[in-house]
Amino acid sequence: MPPSTTTRRWILHLLAGLLAALAIWLPAPFGSVHLWAHAVLRIAAAVLLAVALLARSRWPREVGLAAAALAGIAGLGLLQSLPLPAGLAGLLSPHHAAQTRAASDDAAVALSLAPEQSRGFALTWGAVAACGLAAGVAGRRRWGRRIVGGSLVAAALFQIVVGARSWMGDGRLWGREVAGTSGRLRGTFVNPDHFALYLEIVLPVVLVAGWWCLRRVKREPLEFKVLVAGPPVLVWLLLFVALAFSGSRAGLVAGIFAAVLQGVLIAASARHWKPGVSGLLAAAMGLLAVAFIGVQEGLGRWLATSAYELTWNVRLEVYSRTVAIWERFPLLGSGLATFREAFPAVQLSTSPGTWWHAHNDYLELLATTGLAGAALMLAVLYWVVKGLLRALRDGQRTEDRCAAVAALGVLAAVAIHSLFDFGLTMPANAATLAILCGLGIAAAEQETPVTPATTRP
Repeated sequence: MPPSTTTRRWILHLLAGLLAALAIWLPAPFGSVHLWAHAVLRIAAAVLLAVALLARSRWPREVGLAAAALAGIAGLGLLQSLPLPAGLAGLLSPHHAAQTRAASDDAAVALSLAPEQSRGFALTWGAVAACGLAAGVAGRRRWGRRIVGGSLVAAALFQIVVGARSWMGDGRLWGREVAGTSGRLRGTFVNPDHFALYLEIVLPVVLVAGWWCLRRVKREPLEFKVLVAGPPVLVWLLLFVALAFSGSRAGLVAGIFAAVLQGVLIAASARHWKPGVSGLLAAAMGLLAVAFIGVQEGLGRWLATSAYELTWNVRLEVYSRTVAIWERFPLLGSGLATFREAFPAVQLSTSPGTWWHAHNDYLELLATTGLAGAALMLAVLYWVVKGLLRALRDGQRTEDRCAAVAALGVLAAVAIHSLFDFGLTMPANAATLAILCGLGIAAAEQETPVTPATTRP
């Protein structure tokens, strides 16, 4: 028996509140990088999915298909962790089978270099898919998007407040010593570049909120415009300055590109060229604010970068070695989340240090999940972009279209940053991205008020 309209309304409010609470929590415990934080995400995602199903409110088709493809990657990770007959394993991944035969006479072969790790991260990938599904339900109503979007902004501001203490010289984070990032703002993340990616996810949300506020008060007196539109503008500038002070060069480029792209998308939605300069103007204002506060602190790493920087040359070498991993395991990869175990076998003797990640999310996914995982990720991107473009085209209100513009800006920033870093290996970033994409796609759905006087078809 389906729930009554009143009950469904309370369930949807509960779902939005739980999503908001999770969005605030995710970045706090070191970006949810520890295993216990992974467990919290998995449990929370299961609860969110159960509440979403209880509401009997369907998610958009594109959200369901994208989540299914993400779940496919999780299923691939589980498959990699299972012991398979040697004949089947040799057919799917000859290199895995050869390694196992060299080590023992056991006929069972796992298609992962670290089966337990692949199994654990498969559950996390499944949790991220569940977060997207829950957001696809909560985002069908604008108050749901407002609750979750507001929580993301609050979480980002909290990150800046907490990170300012360590940036000013305190090397501790939640009471633990974290070395190697002095002079760079990092929030509650260990790596400042991961903190930068998180800010890039939130910045597009604040930018469209500011534009939406300006549009609503464009005929009002100047004092009222400042009162309504001033706060989101100031918050965007604060987040942009924090992004610059993280010292992430890729993050700064990605943030500027996303702002410019959002301006173009806003202009296309409004069918007028003037709003198109809003993104470029926002980026210019952000850079001026950074220069005013401190050029060296905000832009020092970028200005000091040369075309022949040593770290860039080393990364190019790591990229080529990552491709060598894929050549060994072309179809199914070395195992989900096994880059650390796979890289030493192909690492050159001249390569310094121990590499836990490829500093390129695309190459790392290809190396660890093979062509199968890459194909599934392409399917995820296809359905997400298609759904967001539909929301941009069919959104009934300006606010609905703004949700799509925000998610498209987030995707653009993450796509650029992921070329040079591994920020999506942080559960906080991956889950937050899935939530925003689910909210943006759901904005295309026609909103039927859930009141006692109406019945949802």
